[in-house]
Amino acid sequence: MRHFSYFLFENFDPDREAAHPGNPRRIINARADGVLSRVADSPPQGCSAARLRGEFGAEAVDRLIAAGVLRAREGRIVYDTPVFLAEDAAALRAFSASASAPLADRLWEIRGDLLRTAEKTAKGFDPRVSLYHILCGMVFDGFFFDWLGERGGVAVSRPHSSGLDYLSVIYEDCPELEALSDGLLCSYNRLTDGRTSLQSFGDAAGERFDFYRCFRLRERGPLEGRFARAGALLDKLPKGQERQCLLDSTRALLQGGGCPRECLDLLELFGYTENGRICVPVFSRADEPVIARLAALVEEALYEEAARTLREVQGRLEITAARHGVPAGETANELYHILFGGINEELVRRGLTAAPPDRPGEGRYLQCIKW
Repeated sequence: MRHFSYFLFENFDPDREAAHPGNPRRIINARADGVLSRVADSPPQGCSAARLRGEFGAEAVDRLIAAGVLRAREGRIVYDTPVFLAEDAAALRAFSASASAPLADRLWEIRGDLLRTAEKTAKGFDPRVSLYHILCGMVFDGFFFDWLGERGGVAVSRPHSSGLDYLSVIYEDCPELEALSDGLLCSYNRLTDGRTSLQSFGDAAGERFDFYRCFRLRERGPLEGRFARAGALLDKLPKGQERQCLLDSTRALLQGGGCPRECLDLLELFGYTENGRICVPVFSRADEPVIARLAALVEEALYEEAARTLREVQGRLEITAARHGVPAGETANELYHILFGGINEELVRRGLTAAPPDRPGEGRYLQCIKW
């Protein structure tokens, strides 16, 4: 049996909908490995629907269909979300290698403008750290993604029968795909209430020790291991209001006010404060004109050429998602992440942006606060 990693892009509040029966985290997980393996090992036209339901049960198959992972097609079952198998690795690696460096060259040519602009938000940090957060994260996983979405270049939304809106992507766990599924700098984790975000940006090569991961694990039960201390502190906050209490306290601290001891200890535990003081870059509304200027510089240098690259590659990539007729915009969404993750790796390698530290067991990432 094959094994898979499951990635979700939720357009809903994961805390508020944690108990929703249609929450994809209750459905799209390792329990689906057997079903997905059988489809993967079937002919290109898909797996017999009768066989799949007979082997795994109609309920298990139909839940995955309702969640948008599978689709029934002429008596057979195919993938309905981007699923990348070991067999796809060579094509994906070739795409990333051929496309990323030329696009990074365009940003290298304007490196002076980028660094001078980023320096206005540095506030004592190396401007390359600011540029990492703004360019690698906010621009590529924000402004540029929205730009592509407005033009139909990627999918940004998929409402499901459950009433929840989310996109999913699935990678087979294998050495051939590991560098693309986990290794690229294209992964945001955010704990946010829409006003304040405790966030980190990096790769997915490990179990990141951050607030977002902590709250997701807490949905499954008591926190253990290195998260146990965080669980004990969260248990001291008002039940059901832990996230809001933490974010409200963070805002108070940023404004020079007091912060409850438990919240300060949590911020210290996860590396956002040191000796009671914020120790990561902070981006506020006052920085928005500078961030917008950086986004404009990147748009002028890169957007149209990168969009053209995505359009052209979709027609010639021989991958599982294309054979199964997965919605093109959803496949493009992940191809975009592979593309901008590859560009980010180039920018870090060349020293244009800061290099996130490699944390054993967690992967590479840097943290910041946005409010």
